[in-house]
Amino acid sequence: MDLIRNRYLFVPFLVVFLTFCLDKLLILENIHTYFSKSLSDINYIQKNELYEDLKEYLSLKDRDKVLVYFGNSRGLLFDNEYIHKKYPGWVMFNFSVPGGKPDYVLQWMEEFEKDGVKPDFFLFDHSVEMFNSAASLKVDETLTNGLNVSFVLKHFSLFSTEDISTLIAKRMFRAYQYRPKLEVIIARAKNKDSFLYPYRDLRNNLMANLKSGKGSAMTPGTHQAVLPPELLKKSAYGDFHSYLVPFRFSENILSFTDQSLDLAKKLNVPSAVIWVRLSLPYMDHIRHLKVSVGENKEGTVYDDWYPRMVGYHKENGIPFWNMNDDPTYTCNEFSDAGHMSPSCYDEYTDYIFKNLNQSLVMGVR
Repeated sequence: MDLIRNRYLFVPFLVVFLTFCLDKLLILENIHTYFSKSLSDINYIQKNELYEDLKEYLSLKDRDKVLVYFGNSRGLLFDNEYIHKKYPGWVMFNFSVPGGKPDYVLQWMEEFEKDGVKPDFFLFDHSVEMFNSAASLKVDETLTNGLNVSFVLKHFSLFSTEDISTLIAKRMFRAYQYRPKLEVIIARAKNKDSFLYPYRDLRNNLMANLKSGKGSAMTPGTHQAVLPPELLKKSAYGDFHSYLVPFRFSENILSFTDQSLDLAKKLNVPSAVIWVRLSLPYMDHIRHLKVSVGENKEGTVYDDWYPRMVGYHKENGIPFWNMNDDPTYTCNEFSDAGHMSPSCYDEYTDYIFKNLNQSLVMGVR
């Protein structure tokens, strides 16, 4: 009754509600493109369509075997035409996304298990950076673009309070995520032919390329040509200190991966995990530079992380394809410290299918 008599008390709630509704307008494509500068959200949006395409493809009687790859920006550029020619009878459905983390993978694996979607092989990514809970630069794209709130609530104990804060702030209020700048909006509004329409074309073309590539396509600006050695060293130094200093191994991230692998077993689909090749300067830091890896404890990231991975995979009987310690893999051309140049993707593909065929011959689950 007091609230009815004192209607002004509703004003703060009304303001928040109206602000929330107005904020939702920002995700409408024709509004979003007036200020957005990123294309990575397109990868996330397209994966829902990819999933439907996958289910339809798996229902065909006369189909190729399906490899489903869950990775991050290090696995975006595969070419199914090359796979078809070099490895006839196989096709890749690529669920890799920029900033892809094991939480996002588990969300999809729960969907696969719920719908009984059974490809012929699952390949999961192990990125050392994703296992660091104390990074100076957080990778939060799955929180802002990929995870459902219901999934986060279901696995609430595996997310930090910082993760929850990021989800609430950036998912509920997109203005906080995108931070629209008036000068950008004005520039695109005044120069639509030069700025707005080309940007919309980029987004539309990326969506079309992802569809035709079954989840694989180059995001403009993400991968350039081969980086010169001196610039590669600078990139390696920057990435190492941004993502791996200090280093605190996250058991929660391992739990996400563990649950995904368990679901693959429930589906009776063979699976493996890959540690994708990093540049030599970057790996040199990971192997040899000592950082804080615990309270009053120093060591290399490699010595803290890698034995845990080897032990985990040995205990659970899951193949672990380590591109960084495999002398048979020789392509060392990189666009930056952590991303192989497009020129390496044929050899990258060969590496995957060589190991995949070996795993299937051995009957590994």
